Amino acid sequence: MASTSPAFNNVRIRNHDDKVLLARINEYFGAFADGNAEKMDTMVAEDYRMSDIAIGIVRSPKDAWYQQNKGFSGLMTNISVEAISLHGSSEPGSFAVLENVVRFTLNVDPSEEVKPNLPPGIKKGDSSGMIMLSTIWWNSDGKVSRELEYGRLLWENFDINAFNTW
Repeated sequence: MASTSPAFNNVRIRNHDDKVLLARINEYFGAFADGNAEKMDTMVAEDYRMSDIAIGIVRSPKDAWYQQNKGFSGLMTNISVEAISLHGSSEPGSFAVLENVVRFTLNVDPSEEVKPNLPPGIKKGDSSGMIMLSTIWWNSDGKVSRELEYGRLLWENFDINAFNTW
């Protein structure tokens, strides 16, 4: 199943056995890569909580996360997400783990508040990225009830293909 967003590359995971899970991941991460916070907001439950360890957000409720997510859309452009691996299930109460790389270009100069989460000296027009581990829990309605993100800025000579071998 190919991704619906050209900014979300799912080549490595498109043969995942759980096609419901794959469709949800395609839709959710496609919306993120497209900078569509509104679409993502429709996919999360009312009691949703987001923890994004890389940027110091812990159990942010749905409304607060929506505002934070919209802020990312204004900060970044040319967002792309490349899936590395997908594990888990779409079953209610279960979770999935997506190993992925997020790349972006800064759309504006970063504020002092966000600079600690970015490479030193990065400015408008510069590009960077993060290697991420995204864990998503599903409720009985097929919505995201909880999300946990761990990430690290990409390092010099980062090679996504190094993650292809076990």
